Amino acid sequence: MSKNILIVEDDKFTGIDLKNKLESLNYKVIDIVPTGEEGINIAIEKRPDLILIDLVLKGNDSGIEVSKKILALDLPVLFIASIDDLNSNTNDEKFKENIDLGSGFILKPIEIEKLNRSVKIAINNNKIETEKLNLAMGVVGNNDSRYSDKTDENSHLNLKAKKSYYQRKKNENSKDSSKNSEKNEKIASINKKNILIVEDESVSLDIKQKLENIGYNVIDTEDTGKKAIKKAKKLHPDLIIMSIELKGDMDGIETSKKLEKLDIPIIYLVNDDEKENIKNAIITYPYGFISKPYNDSELKHTVNIALKKHTHNLNKIKKIEDDVKEKNKELLIEKICVIGMLGISSILILYSFLYLNFTVLQWVLFVPSAITIFLAVMSLFKQDKVTPYEVPPFVTMMVPAHNEEHTIADCVRSLANVDYFYKGKRNFELIVINDGSEDRTGEVLNELKKEFNHLKVITRVPPRSGKGKGFVLNDGLEISKGEAIAVFDADARVDPDFLTKIIPYLNDEKVQGVQSRIKMYNKDENFLTAMQHIELAVFGNIVRAKDVLGKAGFLGGNGQIVKKEAIYNIGGWDGFAITEDLNLSIRLMIDRFAIRYCGEACVYQEAVPNWKQLFRQRTRWAIGNFETLFIYTPKIIKSKIPVFRTFGIIEHVAFYGLNLFIFFGFIVLGLNIISYFYLNDFIIKMNAPLIIGMVSAFGFFPGVIVTLNRDNISIPQIFKGIVGYWIYSFHLIPLFFITCYQMLTRKERTWAKTLHLGKDEDLKSENMSEIKGEMKKFKIGKNMEAKVNYDSK
Repeated sequence: MSKNILIVEDDKFTGIDLKNKLESLNYKVIDIVPTGEEGINIAIEKRPDLILIDLVLKGNDSGIEVSKKILALDLPVLFIASIDDLNSNTNDEKFKENIDLGSGFILKPIEIEKLNRSVKIAINNNKIETEKLNLAMGVVGNNDSRYSDKTDENSHLNLKAKKSYYQRKKNENSKDSSKNSEKNEKIASINKKNILIVEDESVSLDIKQKLENIGYNVIDTEDTGKKAIKKAKKLHPDLIIMSIELKGDMDGIETSKKLEKLDIPIIYLVNDDEKENIKNAIITYPYGFISKPYNDSELKHTVNIALKKHTHNLNKIKKIEDDVKEKNKELLIEKICVIGMLGISSILILYSFLYLNFTVLQWVLFVPSAITIFLAVMSLFKQDKVTPYEVPPFVTMMVPAHNEEHTIADCVRSLANVDYFYKGKRNFELIVINDGSEDRTGEVLNELKKEFNHLKVITRVPPRSGKGKGFVLNDGLEISKGEAIAVFDADARVDPDFLTKIIPYLNDEKVQGVQSRIKMYNKDENFLTAMQHIELAVFGNIVRAKDVLGKAGFLGGNGQIVKKEAIYNIGGWDGFAITEDLNLSIRLMIDRFAIRYCGEACVYQEAVPNWKQLFRQRTRWAIGNFETLFIYTPKIIKSKIPVFRTFGIIEHVAFYGLNLFIFFGFIVLGLNIISYFYLNDFIIKMNAPLIIGMVSAFGFFPGVIVTLNRDNISIPQIFKGIVGYWIYSFHLIPLFFITCYQMLTRKERTWAKTLHLGKDEDLKSENMSEIKGEMKKFKIGKNMEAKVNYDSK
């Protein structure tokens, strides 16, 4: 299978020359583009096997700036440069920082043999390092036939990655590794990398002097393979520079194979006429070649890249391993906490029934019920006014999408047509991250790109895809240009003035995030969808109250907007979090940032139409809440957040636990009413003071009444909504126990995506061109509900 290559080169003749040479080597050049922005857009959507970038591009983005964004998505980059290009940027810190993270460089004028070996090394090494990252993450294999490359070459690369990864783990755990590291520390100068040179003495001494002049520590020179292996095992250098032709029984290629277990990067010194040797050397997966007679600048940059790239790769693997280890510890903590929570809840409930006495639980219920009443009252107060920006920030709207063929077209058209301009220019961009979709989502997006030139598509494929929404959003973050990041689900629809209304809420240095109101555009489909509409309205009213109390709102996933700088400051989204929005909210508040609520800006989404999907979705939400409660409560308490706000955060994430008791209380109350009617007495004692009992029994209702009244509906509709929502909310009792069961039995965190059905007619057409045109009509206006004729499967 031919490898796909993208060329980013502003010189037309160089680009065509490169294309011809690559195609003669059986590579497929998917495009030649002259600007960095075009290069980024094609690279993130098409995910070629390699991107060749001119180091000195004309225009706003240099080759270094372009590569930084592409490398963030783990795509390999090979620079095209002249010796003058390399030398003229030697003192540029940004240049030095980023060029070394690429996969190497090709010197102009381009020689086809050097081009071939550089391209092969870049592609092969990237596949090996990607597989190592998957092993560190715990991704063992990939069953997706569309993306799995089962060629002998790819199998060999995977085997190489596994051997290298597990050998490194073995070395780290061995007793000898600590002794070796101590020896290395004694030999090496502080902050200097150790290099072993394996070459004839005359050449070795010259290279040794040049490397030491630029700050490296050459720990020794050897001229045979056997001596090199012995020395490498003893001293474990950071890099080996080795000639292919060596004295003795072993050449450099055989020596490299023997050194494979040590996981030390190797650079070969070669004569360009050694074509067969070079071909055999490539399959040992070196970090580069240096041609004899070597150029000083080429030597310097090849060594720099090999060392920096290897260190960078090791650090990435180590970070992932540490993250996975930490998350596994958290899973254990969660299980212990769930057992405790389940035990206490069961004891309280069983005690109430066994002794027919509900008094203790009345006192327990009083706390969440009193909080609910308090928040309902506070929501009646006015929020702080906002001040419009003099220069509104550029906004990036991001939409994670996985198998969203039914809703993505209307979502994109709605967001792409937002009326948010500054000085006559569009002041936003739209990025859709297609996370390993197996349906027609990709095809739909291809057609939509023809309609909207400000739409960018990031494609994630297995095994990178499917690991969690937080990881998906982080990819979008790396490519984004906006000062503010707005996140929407793939079924989202908004009014044209959405950004105009919500952006002013960010115009406060203490405010880092804003949540819009969430409404259901298919609320009239059935009882369940109508109740979800009320449920999300109640959530909005609670967040409004917390905004009034001190800008202590929460982000709700769909229709949230956060300052980009704040997201970077807390390390991006947590890819392992089941509810990444709640996780982000808590981490922002621990850093004492404020989150506001904007009820004027509404995002419309699809309510799930049946109980099976509802429990699947709500179980994920509940697991996310409990995860946050168990893991972040100690951090929240230790932080410098005011006590009142700390209590508010913990109460919010404990929602699913507290509501168990509220609705269990309603069951007890119902039993007592029935027993009083038939037996003229209460069968379950409720001996708490009257005020405690009243608050415990009826604290649920004021918030719902205030919420429904805010939408200016009639009294009969309010009454109908209250009764319906009260009945609907009894699902929280089985949900609590289902959530506990899943948290106790799960072995890893998995993200359960909500299924969006949309309107099937949207995608029944065989001809994709029919997807073009206006967004399917649905009524959205000021303070009006969205109405859609919804045909579910």
